[in-house]
Amino acid sequence: MTRFIAAALAVMLPAPSASPTPQVPKTIITVISSPYCNSLAEHFNDALVPMLANDRTLDGVSVGLDDLNTLFSKTNYVQEFLHVRDQLGKQETVLMNSLPAIQSAINQLRDGARLATDPKAAEQIHEAAQQLQTAYDHQRQLSIDLQGMYQAMLTYPIYRVHPALGGFDPYENQMPAAEKDVKSYLRFDGQRDIIAVNEDKAADTALNAAQNYCIPKATPSPR
Repeated sequence: MTRFIAAALAVMLPAPSASPTPQVPKTIITVISSPYCNSLAEHFNDALVPMLANDRTLDGVSVGLDDLNTLFSKTNYVQEFLHVRDQLGKQETVLMNSLPAIQSAINQLRDGARLATDPKAAEQIHEAAQQLQTAYDHQRQLSIDLQGMYQAMLTYPIYRVHPALGGFDPYENQMPAAEKDVKSYLRFDGQRDIIAVNEDKAADTALNAAQNYCIPKATPSPR
């Protein structure tokens, strides 16, 4: 749903091109070209599109964490561990590298509220920016936690684990299952739920702003 709304917003509010295009595209919908609308289109999508890409990266991380929870029961657990570790290293690097540009886009979106002439239009921009900020904050926290986990895995004594106990020593093996689940430790699924909810809310808010302030209202034809 979020991807659909973001795509719709991009179509409704195309950011101005830096150079003229050789061909005039067909008109899909008439939009109001204004600093407010241009800022909304450009900066909202500059924030949301890479956040959705991060969600896809986190889908891959999720698979790796599931593997990490079970790999010590396998005979080739060393090779499995190294594979998960190497994949996690690549994934957390992608996530961390994306963060500054996303935060910058959210800040610029928020600043764009000053371009509104209607207080309600400004309020919708602030609301969309705050919803993106909440989603971003949880993506950032997960990225930092995954980076720390990867660094810990680099020095983990892989050859001294207890495969028969799932990688734990006898004391650790008595711990509740949730405390031995790496996803639970990272609050992985809960944080991803918060991210998804706020991305959806932000997309809805931005689309409403576009519909309310960036699409000319139809004038009733005289009878």
